[in-house]
Amino acid sequence: MNEAAIASIPSVALIVVNWNTYGYTKSCLDQAARLAYPHREVVLVDNGSTDGSGQRLRAEYPDVVFLENDRNLGFTGGNNRGIEYALAKEFRYVFLLNNDTYFQPSFLGILVDYLEANPRVGAVQPLIFESNGERPVWHAGGIFNSLTGGTKSIKRMVEKDKPYASDWLTGCAFLIRTELVWKIGPLRNAYFAYFEDVDWSFRVMHAGYSLHIVPKAILHHEVSASTKSKVRQKEGYLSPAAHYLNVRNQFLLLKSKPKDLITGIAWPYQVSKALAVLIYFSVRFRFKKLKAAADGLRDGLAHHPDSNTPPDISCYL
Repeated sequence: MNEAAIASIPSVALIVVNWNTYGYTKSCLDQAARLAYPHREVVLVDNGSTDGSGQRLRAEYPDVVFLENDRNLGFTGGNNRGIEYALAKEFRYVFLLNNDTYFQPSFLGILVDYLEANPRVGAVQPLIFESNGERPVWHAGGIFNSLTGGTKSIKRMVEKDKPYASDWLTGCAFLIRTELVWKIGPLRNAYFAYFEDVDWSFRVMHAGYSLHIVPKAILHHEVSASTKSKVRQKEGYLSPAAHYLNVRNQFLLLKSKPKDLITGIAWPYQVSKALAVLIYFSVRFRFKKLKAAADGLRDGLAHHPDSNTPPDISCYL
């Protein structure tokens, strides 16, 4: 395809964030280079890596746009650096893609074509499977429960071929219109990681657009590569930092949701749920995770997502 033909196709900025995960990021960049969709630019954001992986990747992939943060700004801060670049360069679409994913060359084109054909759909994602096969479907859409204020990923096939609406999309693979990002803003940095994609999804819908899953586009995901422990020896794989953010950000999400869409039960339910987590870690003598979850409850009640100030999670790493 010649340059004029490529220029006539909608442009996509594909954003990948690296944080001390050279192997995953290298695999993702290699796959991105084989994508069949021609009018794309891969933007690699190194999120303050301390293992030299950022500079190593920069040297090995000279055709990739390389951006660098001087410290770890989380999923939100890393991706927002790439989003800022995409807005400045006037790409038609922004695609957030986790580095621990595996995909076929055709999947990006399927997503773009669907958005081009459906102007009232603001953002889409592929059907996502777990890469290890333990739980085949990892995310086939998201459900928001206005009664409890809780979110849930659909872990089963909903449709094999036909696209369908979802309450929220996961940031693992999130394709959104750039014109919409101008209206609703980027990810909220206050979240750092976890629930920021649900918050962004709510803002897409509040702007009058819908969110769809496109099941013909398929992706496999190695879940939580950067936030889980390397071995199962600390009461599960999730780190104390992940527990802090999960508890804290649930309350930030409730504060970001329009009050008429959340019942009066949601707040006491979520507080009770967080207290149950604290009790569990107490009886299991998991004191580092207990402190992280307790701090998450405190900070979630005290802070607001509009603060745009990321939390300091260094003490939980």
